[in-house]
Amino acid sequence: MSATEVQALLERLVAQFASPYDFLRELVQNSMDAGSDRVEVVLDGEPTDDGDGVVHVLSIADTGGGMDEAIIDGELTRLFASTKSDDRTMAGGFGIGFVSVFAWQPDAVLVQTGRAGEGWEVVFYPDRRFEKRRLQVPVEGTTVTLLRRGPASEGPRIAEAVRDSLWRWCRYCRLEITFEDLTGDQPLELIQDSPAALEGELGLSEVAGDHAIRVAFGVPPRATLLRRGLILAEGSVGELLPELAAAIGEGREHLQVWVDSPSLHTTLARDKVMKDAGHGLIERRIIAVVDALRGRLVAALVANTAAAGPWTSAQQRRHAFLHGHLARERGPLGPRLGELAVLRELTGERAITPAALGRALAGRPLLHAPAPDALPAAVAEALGLARAVAYPVIAGDDDDRTWLGRFAADLGIALVPVERALATITPIAEPEPAAELVRAVAERSLRGSGGRLAGIEVAIGELPKGRGSPALISSEVARAGEAVVVLLGAPAPQGPLPRIWIDQDEPLLRVAAKAVKAAPRPSLLAFTAALAGALGQAIDVGEVAQTIDTILGGGG
Repeated sequence: MSATEVQALLERLVAQFASPYDFLRELVQNSMDAGSDRVEVVLDGEPTDDGDGVVHVLSIADTGGGMDEAIIDGELTRLFASTKSDDRTMAGGFGIGFVSVFAWQPDAVLVQTGRAGEGWEVVFYPDRRFEKRRLQVPVEGTTVTLLRRGPASEGPRIAEAVRDSLWRWCRYCRLEITFEDLTGDQPLELIQDSPAALEGELGLSEVAGDHAIRVAFGVPPRATLLRRGLILAEGSVGELLPELAAAIGEGREHLQVWVDSPSLHTTLARDKVMKDAGHGLIERRIIAVVDALRGRLVAALVANTAAAGPWTSAQQRRHAFLHGHLARERGPLGPRLGELAVLRELTGERAITPAALGRALAGRPLLHAPAPDALPAAVAEALGLARAVAYPVIAGDDDDRTWLGRFAADLGIALVPVERALATITPIAEPEPAAELVRAVAERSLRGSGGRLAGIEVAIGELPKGRGSPALISSEVARAGEAVVVLLGAPAPQGPLPRIWIDQDEPLLRVAAKAVKAAPRPSLLAFTAALAGALGQAIDVGEVAQTIDTILGGGG
C-alpha cells in the first residue's frame, strides 16, 4: 500500500468516528487490552506565551503493560510517517483505535509509555507525522496527552463533552475510570455504573464466563450491547436486536436488555455492531432468558392475585403494575393466558381465570371496581349489590381500563365500571294507564317477533334519582328483598332474555305515553322499535304494526 493510499485511509478512519470525543472510548479500550486496572482522565489549561487564549491539555493515563520500541514501531505508528521517512503501512487494531485522537483536531499528541525498564516518548503532529525518542527514566503504563490551543471559555464545554463521552461509552468498564477537571471547581468524578436496575423481581441474569445477559421488563425499553464492559451500542431493541424483536413481538415495548459478550463485533470505527453469527447466537440466548422472565412475571401476578383476605389498594397498585407488563406478553402466552388465575374477583374475594370469568358472566358485561378499602359511596353501594347477587366484579380502577379492556375483548363483552352498571329498581305496581298501554303493547309486539323475544317480559319501575339507564332498558339480575337488582343498559347477548325494566322517567316512555292518544299507531311502533334496537334484536316492522292494530282494535 502506497503512502498516498495509507494517508487516504488514515483520513477516512479519523472521519468515521461519530463524535470527536469517541477517542476516549478507544483509549480506554487500549488500556483494558494492556491489562490496566484504572484510567485517569485529567483536563487542564495552560496559558499561552502571547496571552491569547490557553492550551487545553487533556491527558489519559493508565497502569497497563505499556509499550516497548517493538510495539511502538509495529502497532502504534505504522499508519504514520516519521520525520525521517515517508514509509507508512497498515496497523493492527491498537493503531487504528489510536488514530481516533485526531478527530479532536489537536495541535499535538504526546504519548509517554514504557515496558520492561524502557521509557519512550512519541509526539504526533496534525500532518500525521511523528517523532520518537527514548527517555532516560523508565515509564510505567501509558499516558496519552492531547494539546489544543483555543479560548479559555472553551474549557467548560470540553469538560462536559469529556464527561459525557466517558459516561456514554465507559461507565460499565471493568476498571476504575476517573475524570478530573483542573480548570473548574468540580471534584474528582468516578465514572462507574452497573445494570442494577435490571435485577430484582422482573429482571433475570445469565452469566457464563465472559458472557453476561441481563433482561428486565420495564420502561423505557432499551438495549445496551457491550464487550468487556465497553459500550458498543445503545438504542431500541428493534434497532439493535431485530431477530429478538421479531420473536417477542409486542414484548419489545417493555424490554430492557444488557449484553456483555466477546461474541459481539463492530465495524472498524466501532460505529455499528455487526449482525454476524455471534450476534445471532446472542439474540437466541436472550430469547431463552426472556421466556424464563415471562414465567417469573406470571408467577408474581398469580401469587399477588391469590393473596388471602380483603383486597387492598396496595395490592391493586401492584396488580396493575404487573398487568401492565403482562399486557405486552399476551402473544407468546396465547391460549394459556385464559387458564391463568391472574384476575382478582372482588365479590368472592378470590383469584379467577379469564376462562372461568367468561363462563360466570355468560355474555354479560365485565364489571370492575377499585379496591374496597377506599371507595366512594356510589361505588361501595354498587359493589355491595354485586356481592348480594353474586355478580363477578374484577379489581381495577379507571386507569386500568386499558389492560382490563383486552380481557373484555377476549371474552367478547363490554367493560363497565360497577357503579355505572348495577342499581336497584323499585317495581311500579300500577303504572299510569298510558304508560301501561305502551308497555303492554311493546311486550306483546316483541313476543310476536319470536326467537329470543318470545318469552320476554317488560316491566316499569323507578330507578334512584341520578341513576337513569343510559340505554333505555335495564335487565333484571336478581331480587334483593323488595327491590330488584338490574344491570343498566342492554342485557346479556346469550341465552333467553331476562325480564326487562324501563324507568318510569325514561324520556322515550314519557313521550310515547303522551302521544299515544293523539297518534297511537306511530307512537307505539316507534317505542317498540326503539326497545327492540336496545335489545339488539331485529324485528319485522310490518308484523309489529299488525300486532299493534290488533291490540288497539280490541282483538288482543
